[in-house]
Amino acid sequence: MSSPPTPYPLDRRPCHLYVKGITPYEVAHAWQKSLVAERRQNPNLEDILILLEHPPVYTLGQGANPGFLKFDPSQTEYELYRVERGGEVTYHCPGQLVGYPILNLNYYQKDLHWYLRQLEEVLIQVLAEYGLEGERLQGLTGVWVSGKKVGAIGIKVSRWITMHGVFLECLP
Repeated sequence: MSSPPTPYPLDRRPCHLYVKGITPYEVAHAWQKSLVAERRQNPNLEDILILLEHPPVYTLGQGANPGFLKFDPSQTEYELYRVERGGEVTYHCPGQLVGYPILNLNYYQKDLHWYLRQLEEVLIQVLAEYGLEGERLQGLTGVWVSGKKVGAIGIKVSRWITMHGVFLECLP
């Protein structure tokens, strides 16, 4: 049995950034699953962050209630996927920044609440770069600006390897 990885300071672990344009959800989802599988086979692989946009698509988390959809899923022009992340229904479209971190939390903290708060903090810092004050709401996951939810988070973690992630709404 191998020893656990040595924790890295948060700013020291290598992470590859991939910036894509508008990418079909199905393509991005398959890519994430492939990257996660590679890291299960070789936990020493570097972390990845994928930034992209999606054409209009709805995703439903594992326990999502299709009743939250405001339309009949059999009568829509939009793609609809049930995926392995947590959370309810999410709508993605061009203009949203979507981030998919593929991280090995063995190198950081094996704590999902810690990870969710880190993702929120990243969104808050991005908003601050644009002069916007993002905030958390007690008991909820995500980021708000002036009472409007602008940052959503839905993750899947398996063997401490992350997938799915965050999106940030385009603000007027």
